[in-house]
Amino acid sequence: MLALIITGVVSFISSDLDDIVVLTLLFTQEEKYKKYQIVLGQLLGIGSLVVFSLLIDYGLSFLTTGLLKWLGLLPICLGIKYWFDYYFRSKTDNSNLPKSIKYNRFAIIKILSICLLTISNGADNIGIYVPLFSQYNQPETGLTIIVYAMMTLVWCFIGYKLANLPVLKEKIEEYRKWVIPLVFIVLGIYILIKNNAF
Repeated sequence: MLALIITGVVSFISSDLDDIVVLTLLFTQEEKYKKYQIVLGQLLGIGSLVVFSLLIDYGLSFLTTGLLKWLGLLPICLGIKYWFDYYFRSKTDNSNLPKSIKYNRFAIIKILSICLLTISNGADNIGIYVPLFSQYNQPETGLTIIVYAMMTLVWCFIGYKLANLPVLKEKIEEYRKWVIPLVFIVLGIYILIKNNAF
């Protein structure tokens, strides 16, 4: 059992290192996302990747490969939206709304957008999960999924801590108008190229 847990932890880390960068950037966007939205979105995203991997393991790859191929467009769209918000949206937008309304507006859409962002960056995950699941029985698969869920929470915690490091937070805040959109756009292009979308 210990070997199975260690394998789960190592496979998660090896396939999700780039998510730390995304989570760190998301946790700096306090005016856009509440912490629970980021955590739930990430959990749903990793859960969806596990489901896709199980479908592929059962021979249903045609249901997922076409979908995942073009999901790199999502980070590009998010990057463009962030850029538009920073440069063109009036700073007085939503200024008269109570903070609770600003945070709760479209909460489900925000959670789903983070979920899709996680899925769009999940080709590595699927490439690692499928071979593992193919050699596991049901209890082993179940334990591995629990390990992935726990590691997702650990990843969210690390991303949150990194986002709140004074030096890093200050730099991101200073250059956020171009750093955050640029990172998401570059990530999207990288995902499209990696998935052979072109």
